[in-house]
Amino acid sequence: MPSTPGNDMRQAVIVGPDRFEVVRAPVPRPQSDAEILVRTVVSGICSGDLMPWYLKKKIGSVLGHEVVGRAVEVGQAVKQHIHPGDLVFMHHHAPCLSTDCPDCKRGAFVHCAAWRSSRLDPGGMADFIRVPQENVRGDTFPATGLTAEQAVFIEPLACSIKAVRRVPGLGRRLSLRAARGMVVGCGVMGLLTLATARALGVKHLTAVEPDPDRRRLALEFGAVQSLTPEEARQTSLHAVDFVIIGPGRSEVIREALAYVRPGGTAVLFTPTPSGVMMELDLNELYFREVSLVPSYSCGPEETRQAYEMLRKKRVRPESLVTHRFDLDNIQEAYDTARRGGPVLKVLITFPDGAS
Repeated sequence: MPSTPGNDMRQAVIVGPDRFEVVRAPVPRPQSDAEILVRTVVSGICSGDLMPWYLKKKIGSVLGHEVVGRAVEVGQAVKQHIHPGDLVFMHHHAPCLSTDCPDCKRGAFVHCAAWRSSRLDPGGMADFIRVPQENVRGDTFPATGLTAEQAVFIEPLACSIKAVRRVPGLGRRLSLRAARGMVVGCGVMGLLTLATARALGVKHLTAVEPDPDRRRLALEFGAVQSLTPEEARQTSLHAVDFVIIGPGRSEVIREALAYVRPGGTAVLFTPTPSGVMMELDLNELYFREVSLVPSYSCGPEETRQAYEMLRKKRVRPESLVTHRFDLDNIQEAYDTARRGGPVLKVLITFPDGAS
């Protein structure tokens, strides 16, 4: 059984767009018999949590939404499917799943008002996490058959699954085996997206990435060819049915749109900063009938599919982990993650507490 919590714990608070502090705080306590308390085992640093404009909005909070831990206190209403000692995945947001919710009824879970208001208490960069009732009900389950470092990829992998599934007609009108896809940007999320597309059945995948080591990894994670941006500009004009664009930079987005053939789709994986405008030749996009589709986060369907992919080893992300740090070294961990290049997945690890 995992060890019993004391009265206080460590948590990492963001105090500036690039600065963190580890402080002591009371251990959060379940507030009903439908909640659980989890001792954190692994929390991943999301590439989205490295953007200064985003971090500026999060000052004063505890980050960490790629997280797994051991259940230490389990409410009576939860014990039918989660037990003390279980390794547990918990999504940081959860939809209401009500039949009266228009967003949940149409599968647009990230637009449900409950999804946007729900959160883990206080966040994954803490020794203990209270999982509120709505999160327990919405998307919390034992990560049976996975190690903690495999299970920490459930949420990011689910985001990649959603991005691929956002391509209109893929697998129906557009044959998976015949489809030609491209992933622009091969950091950890780009590599996961390549592996996801391959696992879902897409055979013809091209990677575009300036870093030579990441181009090599792209071939290991599902790409049949891996190009520099210069090579892609010379060889891939109007060449693919869909492109999934990792970097949220206007110049990369504009360039990647040129790779899509008429009638194809460009998926925006990462947001640009609020208020940033970019010029697009809408006339050219109109006559090529290029669909521009954002893909934001993931919902319960994608997280369950991600868990099954990992459990059945259809995607093997373990080699993406390049660095591990203790919570006390959170500043060094984020500084390392920002370096890019050979740095891929950076994890914050905690004592497991399982006997």
